[in-house]
Amino acid sequence: MNSSLSQLNMHYGACPKKLESRFQTIIQTYRKKYNRQSIEEDSQYWTICGRCSYQPNELEHNCEPDQIIKYGLTKPTQIHGVEISKEIYEWNIQSNHGINWYLGDFYETMVEHSNHKYFNPAIVNADMLLMPTLGVQYLSKIMHFLTTIPTKEIMLVGNFVTEHRHFRTGIKDIISGLQKEPCFQFAMNNGKWKFNDKYYWYNGTGKTTTKMTTVIMFGG
Repeated sequence: MNSSLSQLNMHYGACPKKLESRFQTIIQTYRKKYNRQSIEEDSQYWTICGRCSYQPNELEHNCEPDQIIKYGLTKPTQIHGVEISKEIYEWNIQSNHGINWYLGDFYETMVEHSNHKYFNPAIVNADMLLMPTLGVQYLSKIMHFLTTIPTKEIMLVGNFVTEHRHFRTGIKDIISGLQKEPCFQFAMNNGKWKFNDKYYWYNGTGKTTTKMTTVIMFGG
């Protein structure tokens, strides 16, 4: 998949609004839930990473991997970043920081990795740029997959576009949509998934009027 010039040059990962949302939804939530500062040594952090490098051999300041490393949530080698755009992937892979980079669909990459390599996610960040109609289908597939693997504990983060131009929706529509999905039903019936007691809402990055809603679930 190719990216437009604007997508390639977008520094959304280091936007102050994105930094604050990641701190609240990922770093702070994980530490509060599990009462530890970092994920365990043998575990992994999987994410839809976006572009994380704009200069040769450099990781962008305050992009997602840079932020979670600085906060001590993970080590570089525990991070597994997936990007569907070949151009963005090629920028990321040359950043040379010991991070694991993949080209492909997020769900399919995790499934493929689990079939052939060590797979032990503590955090899965499905940072989707999808509205709830498609987003609930995609997140449900991820939940179904994660329910079928042996894991002690896992935090799943799902981001949804809930306001964009004339489109408006909310958390009730997200939850209702999830509950209608067969994959979600399978996960809830066969796993030990529980919703976080808080949902997060934040403005999109840059000057956009887009608004995002984050759902967090705990399994294992």
